[in-house]
Parts: sequence; structure tokens; C-alpha cells
Amino acid sequence: MRLTRTQAKEANRRALLDAACGLVATEGASVSLEAIAAAADLTTGAIYSIFGSKSRLLVAVLAEEISRVDVSLNPIHDPALRLDEVIDRYVAAWLETYSDYSKAQTAFELQVLLFALEDESLRRQLAEILEIELHQLVPLLENRVLDPSRPERRTTADESLAIAKAMKAVLTGFGLRQVVMDETSDVVRNTCRALATLVAQA
Repeated sequence: MRLTRTQAKEANRRALLDAACGLVATEGASVSLEAIAAAADLTTGAIYSIFGSKSRLLVAVLAEEISRVDVSLNPIHDPALRLDEVIDRYVAAWLETYSDYSKAQTAFELQVLLFALEDESLRRQLAEILEIELHQLVPLLENRVLDPSRPERRTTADESLAIAKAMKAVLTGFGLRQVVMDETSDVVRNTCRALATLVAQA
């Protein structure tokens, strides 16, 4: 069956994402565009046509991984949930997504972060998607009950942003540690809860 233009473009996009993830994981983020295109059985022109640049291709791979967590977040929007319940569910969704990562996906992330130290354009683009991810979490944390005995005390916008930043720092740190040692979900969840409590008490 012949693919439509839209289907063909999506198939090419998928092939490039997979090729980039695999090659960067094994050869580093300095791998050439030609190598990525060849692994996807396409030309470098396809990369420019679909993504515009190599850095945007690498960011697209990361953005796709980040979006996997978002799929699990709909139930967390329930306004009746307390802050600790939102944190528990968010951490559970993050851990479930991260536990499914292949070694190649983890290696890809590490290689891209190292490459971003030398590439200003890539660093800016990574900062943008991480900022977007952060501000997607903030509304989930805002206006939440901190203590059931004091239902009138709810998280403010500033507190929610501070908690989101702390949670992201914790999750990123544990994610990197996961490469060399296992962390229990209780440790991750309780750390995020403790940071949220500290922010609210500040």
C-alpha cells in the first residue's frame, strides 16, 4: 500500500529519530549528519527538511521522551488531590516511564548533555524544552492543600514553581544515578515530598 505524503514524512521522521538515538548512544553526539541519514536510509536533505538542523533533531528525540511522562498525567489534574498525592502520582508516572528506558536512550541523553557543553545552540534549545517541561508541572502543583487539617492553606504560584524546580532537580539526579545503582521509588517520592514541605515552610 502506497503511503500518503503525510505518512511518508512521519515514517521518515520516525526513522531519523531512531537512527539518531542509536548512533548518538554508541558514537557520541558528534556523529555526522551523513551517518544518521544513512542509518535511516535517507539523505541529509531529509534531516534539514524535517528538523532544520542536527541540533533540532537531537532535541526532538529528547522532547519525545519527555512527552511520554505527559501521557500519564491526566488523572493528576483532579483539583481534589492534595499536594502530597499529586507529587506521589507524578513521581510514579516519571519512574514508570524512566524504568522503560533502554540503555541506548539513557546513553543518548548523557551524550547530548555532554555535547551541549560545547554547542551553544543546542544548549539554548535544551533549556527551552526543559523550561516548557517545568511550566507544565507548575499548574499541577498550584492551589493544592498542604495539610488536611488546614484545608485553607494552599500552594501559591511562587511555591509551585519552586517545588517544580526542586522536583525536577531530584528526578534528574536520580535518573543519572540509575545508570550505576538502583534507587527505590520510596526514596525518590519521599525526597520530593520533603523538598515540597521545605519550600512551603520557607
